[in-house]
Amino acid sequence: MIRKQAGILLALFILALGLNGCSFAPDYKRPDLELPGEWRKIDLGDTPLNTDWWTRFGDPTLTALIDEALLHNQDLAESLARIDSAAAKVGVATSALFPRVTGSAGASAQGASEKIANTVPYDQSGLSRSTTQYQGALNASWELDLWGKYRNNRTMLSDVLMNTVIGYEGLRLSIAAQTAQAYFALLALDMQLETARRTLKTRQEAFGIYTSRYEQGDITELDWQRARAEVEIARAQVHTSTIGVDQAESALAVLIGRSPNDIINKDMPRGQAIDRIPSPPVLPDGLPSELLMRRPDIRAAEFLIMAYNANIGVARAEFFPSISLTAMMGTISAAVANLFTGPAGAWSYGVSGSIPILDFGNNWYNLKDAEAQKQAAIATYRKTVQSAFKDIRDALTSQREAGAVVKSTQIEVESLRRATELARLQWDNGYSDYLTVLDAERQLFQAELNLAAAMRDRLDAVVSVCLALGGGWKDSGVTPQFPIVDAGDLVRSENGPHPVSARQRQEGI
Repeated sequence: MIRKQAGILLALFILALGLNGCSFAPDYKRPDLELPGEWRKIDLGDTPLNTDWWTRFGDPTLTALIDEALLHNQDLAESLARIDSAAAKVGVATSALFPRVTGSAGASAQGASEKIANTVPYDQSGLSRSTTQYQGALNASWELDLWGKYRNNRTMLSDVLMNTVIGYEGLRLSIAAQTAQAYFALLALDMQLETARRTLKTRQEAFGIYTSRYEQGDITELDWQRARAEVEIARAQVHTSTIGVDQAESALAVLIGRSPNDIINKDMPRGQAIDRIPSPPVLPDGLPSELLMRRPDIRAAEFLIMAYNANIGVARAEFFPSISLTAMMGTISAAVANLFTGPAGAWSYGVSGSIPILDFGNNWYNLKDAEAQKQAAIATYRKTVQSAFKDIRDALTSQREAGAVVKSTQIEVESLRRATELARLQWDNGYSDYLTVLDAERQLFQAELNLAAAMRDRLDAVVSVCLALGGGWKDSGVTPQFPIVDAGDLVRSENGPHPVSARQRQEGI
């Protein structure tokens, strides 16, 4: 008998596997977009940029800071935890595809009343008023996924997992870019502070001479007061630049994930001066637009469309019958000693089904919501692609023009230095007034400050291009690879006996 019942259960299991092949999810198709075949012709050099693009700046300190940020930044730590959460949800969805088996055991005792209707007194019937019962059983239940509801739900959560993983890749890229730009900002402020201190020292020395000449009656009080004011302007710039340097250091310390103690007490290292860092070539001429489609934000946005596409299949399946298989095999006995004997055996199996008849539009509205979410995801995807091409266009223009700005500013500084020397020489020999000297010094001071900012902007433009491209590439004609976290490994790990977190996988634990 037991073999017969087991055969019936096996047949039902095989039948269910055969029926679990239907899906109501729409066929996925990537949204059509009109893309340019290649970038506009912009000559930025023909040297390809490495995937770890920051190494091309040739500053070991910058590389070390970015490595530290990628390991300790708390936004990245949060993103890794979200990957673990998304992978665990995929594991939960996977478990819903299979039968659920539970074990149960129990013991109960009860005493019956003799005072209810149609009850024969126990001393006359010979029966015991109290009874004890022991039982143990294995219970199995399985809702057949005839319409693909659970499989589409797993697909949806798998796509959400990939969206999360790729979002982590994008965040890594963003953190690296933010670290590089914060470091360049710090170096630019260092250069401005050095310029302000040098200018202050020069003006203080000149003011000492002007004071002596004023006391001797060689210059007017007007000239003396102007010279004094210029000293204080330089002094104020020293204080302003000092504040900027300190704020830049603390911001960078938070970005790379340093402890509160280190934020307060540990100095931020410097490598090369900002005027010594090369501005590497960024984009080979005529690079195909397909490279841009590998940007993490674009890829993540597409997986979100795929997730909502699968969710439509989940919503559609709710309109159809739900069929479940149940089975129980166990023993029931009034004595523990007889619990595992043949006559104590008990079993049952059955099939149950339900179909929605009147839900006042609940399933219909769920379906419309799923379809609307997909359309919203498509709009987000299109906007992300549009923004990506805007980013690359803006970044390329900035990259090209920032270099020209630096070159022009350098020429301006050289000319103003010579003009300042000539203005002082003419004033010393009585050929011009002191206002000419002041104007030349002011213009030179501002130009030197602007030069530091221009050098920062030129390096920032390189970073912006790398950010707009979604990283870099290794060799000409080879698309980049971004193997940060393997989502498939995460899913398999979550389903295995010893799950490995994304953080552990990232750190190679």
